[in-house]
Amino acid sequence: MAIVISNVMTGGNQQIYEAISAKVMSGDQLPEGCEVHIAGPVDEGWQVITVWDSQEAFDKFRNEKLIPAIRETAGDDAVAPNIKANPVHRLLTA
Repeated sequence: MAIVISNVMTGGNQQIYEAISAKVMSGDQLPEGCEVHIAGPVDEGWQVITVWDSQEAFDKFRNEKLIPAIRETAGDDAVAPNIKANPVHRLLTA
């Protein structure tokens, strides 16, 4: 079942997002299992919304790529993202 992930990094910004994205989405290629990626500023910092084929696909990406990239980029200053997952009822694309 597809899921939507809402990820808000409190205190995050475009510079941090770009640095992490370069590590996990080389050449702006979506990771395996990711169907949609949207990112931009919010009052709290930076938000990324993604749609994944399954919870397992996201968990693998998060554990193997995202968390290591966050730690490598931000080091001891890394702020844990506030990740929320919910099932997708309907997904329409152009």
